[in-house]
Formats: sequence, C-alpha cells, structure tokens
Amino acid sequence: MKVKDTATNFFEFLGFAGEELEEGGFVIELPFQPYLLQDDGTIHTGVFSTMLDIVLGASISKRFNSFATTINLNLSFLDVEPKTHYRGELTFMHKDGKYVTGEGVILDERNNLIAKGIGTFKIR
Repeated sequence: MKVKDTATNFFEFLGFAGEELEEGGFVIELPFQPYLLQDDGTIHTGVFSTMLDIVLGASISKRFNSFATTINLNLSFLDVEPKTHYRGELTFMHKDGKYVTGEGVILDERNNLIAKGIGTFKIR
C-alpha cells in the first residue's frame, strides 16, 4: 500500500505535524487516516509508540539543544478505538547528568487520555 509518495522522512510519511513551543517543548499532531488501522479496526499501538518517542525526544533535544537518543521507553495504551485527531505532548522532564527522563501523553480531540509513556534518553 502506498501511503504518501511525497514524504521526505518517517515523520512526514506517517502524517505527523509538529510544533516547537516557546518554553522549549514540542507538540506532535496526527489526524486520523485509514492506513493507521489494524485489521480489527483499531489504531495500531505502534503509531502511539512512535508519537511518544518523537514528542519526548524532540522536547528533550530542544530543551537541552542536543540530540537525544532513546535508551528506554515504557508505554501504556488506554484507548485504541479510532478518533478524529491525536495530540502528543511532554508532561514532565528530569535531567541527571547526560540522562533525561520524560513523561508524555497522547490525547484525542476531546482531551481524553489515549496513551501515556515514560522514556529515558541520553543527550550528547
């Protein structure tokens, strides 16, 4: 199946849109697309995993002006039924040396919690 033939990277290929925040964070948006569905009609949890990894890593990279590499990511999926829109955002961050732990959430268009995760990243 051909999803997008004009995508220049994985982020665009999946249909994400991102916005840097003035306070040093990053928000990721994703409108519903039929190609996100599994055979049972639910959203593939890999979509939410990717969203959380990107929003946490991008927020950490922006805040510390350094590339952040994921070294651990723990996720919980609370609702995989299709919604019209998803938004991922950072909710908490803690730095200890070169390691940063971030917590993030995925919300639907009504601000209902869809997924949440905590990840540890190494900054360079």
